[in-house]
Amino acid sequence: MSEGVRAGSQRAQSRITSLDFLRGVAILGMLVANVPWLAGDSMSRVREADIASVSAWMAQYLVFDQRFLPIFCMLFGASVYLLSAGSKDDAAFNRYFLRRMAVLLAIGVAHAYILWPGDILITYAVCGPLLLLFRNQSVWRLIAAGLILKGVNLVFGQWPDIYEMSIERVLFSWWVDYGDAPSTIVEAYAGSYRDLFEYNAWRNQFIQWTALPHFRVWNALGFMLIGMGLFKLGVLQGLRSARFYRRLLLISVSLGAPLIVYGVLARIGINPTVGPFLGFTGELPLRSITFLSGCAIASLGVVAGIHIVYPRLSNAVTEPVEAVGRMALTNYVFHSVFFFVLFFSLKLIEFDSLDHDSLFLLILLVWGIQLLLSTIWMRRFKQGPVEALWRRMAGRKP
Repeated sequence: MSEGVRAGSQRAQSRITSLDFLRGVAILGMLVANVPWLAGDSMSRVREADIASVSAWMAQYLVFDQRFLPIFCMLFGASVYLLSAGSKDDAAFNRYFLRRMAVLLAIGVAHAYILWPGDILITYAVCGPLLLLFRNQSVWRLIAAGLILKGVNLVFGQWPDIYEMSIERVLFSWWVDYGDAPSTIVEAYAGSYRDLFEYNAWRNQFIQWTALPHFRVWNALGFMLIGMGLFKLGVLQGLRSARFYRRLLLISVSLGAPLIVYGVLARIGINPTVGPFLGFTGELPLRSITFLSGCAIASLGVVAGIHIVYPRLSNAVTEPVEAVGRMALTNYVFHSVFFFVLFFSLKLIEFDSLDHDSLFLLILLVWGIQLLLSTIWMRRFKQGPVEALWRRMAGRKP
């Protein structure tokens, strides 16, 4: 057992707040990664290539994309271990946890069909029960299993033919028929809610039988297991030394940054507007596996960097972010609600019409709203409204 995990009970509260802060940063960062899909139908497209739009497009890939979902997955894995800590009856806890995952699945399905088909909660609910098989494993077995699953994700991402010739052919291709899309997503947002719901239903069918087994489960479950291992080591909750986090940050940047830069260059080379604007066109090999590997490594650097600066921040900075983290599920759903109202209910802006620089302005607006409302809410209540619903429907922990 690590020195961090052996730390006394007097540090329990700081461990909780540091996890809340990390979770808050992750949920705010996930908005940046998700916003091209909440506001449009392509992350790679730049409509009008100019300095502002191309800079924002590059920042999306260099800083945000695939950096915060891994952290959120790691925290989910850690939460399973933390939730089970002290449970004296494994069978009773397992039943309780399976109820939690069933309720999370119901919330995810409602979110995906009613609001936004890009939902990730379904993936978490599917992966959650599998974590029960690993929660009592050693740190290094957890990390090794997580790395293997992440490796499968990287291989399937770079060489999709391997997936198509194996898992898809055996399990799905012979019976799944998605049919034609009822409309384009832009037409669905411009039409009635029935049009949008029908599109969401079609899109969800497509996602659950393609994205989920192709890359989502491998990616999410891999990071969840790594997160469970890192929590046991005291890394996620900030219990390691400052020297440890500085070294982790240095290693992550040294290894991850070159892979990310190469992956972004590869994306520039094949982008029909960004490439010509920057004067670089041409396809580079191994575009996916280099970029995603770099992002996975860099996510650990983000964790390290946050724990380096967290002790130096004032309460005026940490409290709002911690409040966002304590309401992570509510704030995640709020992202979809906000853009649903903006683009569909009120139709203040045409869906799929903004470039990345304009989207960053919307992100700043949503961040401000969430930081303010979360702080106000958590000063009066113990948890967010969606969290409270989840807890009530799942019942009491044994």
